[in-house]
Amino acid sequence: MYRVARRGRELDHSRINAADAALTRSGNRFDVAGGGVLYFGSNEAGCFAETLARFRPTAAMRAIVAEEDPGFVVCGGVPQDWRARRLMIEAATIDPLPFVDVEDSDTHEFLTSAMAPQLDALGVSVLDVATLRGPNRAVTRAVSTWIYAATDSNGAPKYSGVRYISRLGNHECWAVFDGTELQVRKREGLELSNSALQKVAGSFGLRIF
Repeated sequence: MYRVARRGRELDHSRINAADAALTRSGNRFDVAGGGVLYFGSNEAGCFAETLARFRPTAAMRAIVAEEDPGFVVCGGVPQDWRARRLMIEAATIDPLPFVDVEDSDTHEFLTSAMAPQLDALGVSVLDVATLRGPNRAVTRAVSTWIYAATDSNGAPKYSGVRYISRLGNHECWAVFDGTELQVRKREGLELSNSALQKVAGSFGLRIF
């Protein structure tokens, strides 16, 4: 698994408080109130897609530029400092528990039943791919919270996290819960020569400095 992370904070978990977790736009997609989550991709391109998306010019910005100069091509810029402060790490889980595949239709059916009260309160009739890749993070965090809290007959956690597909392309991603042991195998700087970085930047219309 791969992860773009700030130098010195490569394995710092994403955390969110209960108030923010209930909001639709704050935090990350599978954050858990009271717990920690680390986000990974199965390849470098997926990591870059997830982290560079915030630099894409908005539709409003593109419309303004096109109106002022129809021949001008909008190109967002990713500052050199962004690269300098980050590393690409490669890591592996050590004896993990199962991951819940939230892309699977059987999972949708199971969670719709298991989480019926929570989903109904959030206005969700049934879980599906559109809901789990949609913009309402209160829903996706409710799902990850249920998975995080699930225990076996002895009260031990049942799952190590969530497998999902990025909404920014067909990239396999992982939300790994705290308590899952990880081993970092490699750390590399984000060089301009990185082919995955340049490919994703090109698809997003970005220029990397």
